[in-house]
Amino acid sequence: MTAAFVIPKALQGGKLRLRPLKEKDAPALLEAIEVSRPVLRRRLRWVDSVQGIEDCKAFILRSLPAAEMNEVVLGIFEGRAGRLIGVAALQNPAEDGAVAEFSVWVRADRRRRGHAFEAAKALITHCFRKAGLRRLYARLEPANREGRKLVRKLGFRYEGRLRREKRLNGRWVDQECWGILREEWRK
Repeated sequence: MTAAFVIPKALQGGKLRLRPLKEKDAPALLEAIEVSRPVLRRRLRWVDSVQGIEDCKAFILRSLPAAEMNEVVLGIFEGRAGRLIGVAALQNPAEDGAVAEFSVWVRADRRRRGHAFEAAKALITHCFRKAGLRRLYARLEPANREGRKLVRKLGFRYEGRLRREKRLNGRWVDQECWGILREEWRK
């Protein structure tokens, strides 16, 4: 059995706030997905299965914090109005709960403003300082230049490439492996 994550009630990252999604966030989540669908579809398998509010509500209900949570999904909210602009997540914890996969996406019309970096920085700081994780990793499609730039800026190191690792939209794609250790984050 895998260990559960320490789930934050909210995290602050610059002008952003990260918090668990609520059912009332479903329309904003659908809007963010719709605006970003062409970009997200190139990277994520689940995009085509999200077609309406009910799909977003079901996702949110599955990701609500629970005692034995093995996935953390946080909405990324911008500014005072609290507009939902993306999602940050931790998944696949190791049995000891000290290793997890990290991912983040920001809606297409809010990209290239430093939002993904600020959100990621807040979540990673929480992981290493409060949640006791010792390692985070990310998997990226090699064509994802923005993702590679982000993980490098965050201090992740390239660890290798898994050839034809993931089936995405009818084709097999490679995955680059990136990782960061707690002691590297402190530096």
